[in-house]
Amino acid sequence: MPAPDLGLGIDVGASKIQLGVIDAEGAVLRRAHLSPWHYSKMEDNLANLMDRLDGLMGGYERHRFHDIGVGLPGTVDSVTGVVSYTPNLRWFDLPLGPMLTERTGLGVHLVQDTAAAAWGEYLYGAGQGLKNIACITIGSGVACGMVIGGELYGGARHTAGEIGHLRVADESLVCGCGGRGCLEAGGSGLGLVKIFERNAKALGVEPRRFQDWPEEHPDEQLDQQLYRQPEGQPKDRFNQGPNAHAIFEAAKRGDDLCLKSIAEMVENLALGLSVVATTLAPDALILSGGLSRERELLIEPLMERTRAISYHTVVENVRLAPAALGADAPLVGAAALYLSSEYGGAR
Repeated sequence: MPAPDLGLGIDVGASKIQLGVIDAEGAVLRRAHLSPWHYSKMEDNLANLMDRLDGLMGGYERHRFHDIGVGLPGTVDSVTGVVSYTPNLRWFDLPLGPMLTERTGLGVHLVQDTAAAAWGEYLYGAGQGLKNIACITIGSGVACGMVIGGELYGGARHTAGEIGHLRVADESLVCGCGGRGCLEAGGSGLGLVKIFERNAKALGVEPRRFQDWPEEHPDEQLDQQLYRQPEGQPKDRFNQGPNAHAIFEAAKRGDDLCLKSIAEMVENLALGLSVVATTLAPDALILSGGLSRERELLIEPLMERTRAISYHTVVENVRLAPAALGADAPLVGAAALYLSSEYGGAR
């Protein structure tokens, strides 16, 4: 029987789950996505995930696949394949690995999504040819995946890289962990929303101020995007209110309040990145995650501000770079976990 030649990755996010078939060069051959909140019952959502996985693998012989890799935003037990806790999804002690193995007959490796993103960038992206990288994922939360000496580094119980809980932000911003002033509370997509709402309240701005954008952009419906309940999600899942995408879109149209809020987000992130760069001194500090696509308003100012406040050896020796794989980094990295000595050991 021929050796496996395809990777199979799953990138679990708070609002979207992506699945992909990846070849040995890191190219996505086939992909699918679904909402983790499409159905009201968790078991129905998990059944939907399994069905999508079956469809994605259809047309390929099973022997062509290496073990499945899964990146998740939370704490996982990589030995048992149990998702211990994902705060944004509210998954507790979920035996996802055994469930996927039972369905597919393949082995399953679970890692934090930030580690998967770092691994993808190390193998196929902005970290190619380097030994030590730190990959910062900026999305609903903020975290850091690390490759040290060519190997994924997870620390004690695979909890390394939780930089989202560095205390660098305004203490008026409450984090999902219950703390105040965490980087995640002032530097993530959800953190941007917190900053925006605080600033709007301070100015006495009415929420419906976004309803009157010019008619040449009717498809944007910014008033609805800034103050909508995510479709298909339980009413207590998120506080009703704005979302980061709409804030960035409004900022691109020159809204002062949104621009001010993003500038505060950049300052918070720069403080956190400077700490990481100074402490780890990696060859490269790579910026990934769903918000990494916001180059002009977020990534470029963030790199400039981080350099401006960092120790001179960091500026001289640590390369700051956007993720080459973009939002696909955790998907591609998860699919290539078989190349990690800690997991597949195929290198």
